[in-house]
Amino acid sequence: MQTDKFFYSFLLLLLLVGCKEEFPTYATPITTTTGTFSCLHYMGLETIEKQKVEQAFGIEDNSSCPYVVTLTRYHVGECSNLEVKSVGGDFNGYVRIEVKKGFMCYYKIQSDFKHDATAAFERVLEKVKIDVNQEKKSN
Repeated sequence: MQTDKFFYSFLLLLLLVGCKEEFPTYATPITTTTGTFSCLHYMGLETIEKQKVEQAFGIEDNSSCPYVVTLTRYHVGECSNLEVKSVGGDFNGYVRIEVKKGFMCYYKIQSDFKHDATAAFERVLEKVKIDVNQEKKSN
């Protein structure tokens, strides 16, 4: 009886650990002349998301700043492609953060997700923190 409990607990642990999404983040380097941003405007973000993105960049919102931060959460809708349906898609959507000045993109980071958009958002935020700190160290 004791071994049965251990066995089922072990299987449950394997199932939970095996379900974690391990998608990478894709980023372009910050391409401003200084390699950093002097100010940012977080446009169109909900309050909680804005706070998290603002914390990741380490720069407070400045509504008069020309560098605009946008967040895109894209979830693939109904797919009618027979090949994708038979094999299964690699991901169901992505989370992307972009910093633009006008139409010019100065920084972009994205992570795909299969089922967990929140985990993708957290991966993107972690990568933003890393990128911003690397740029600060190199200047």
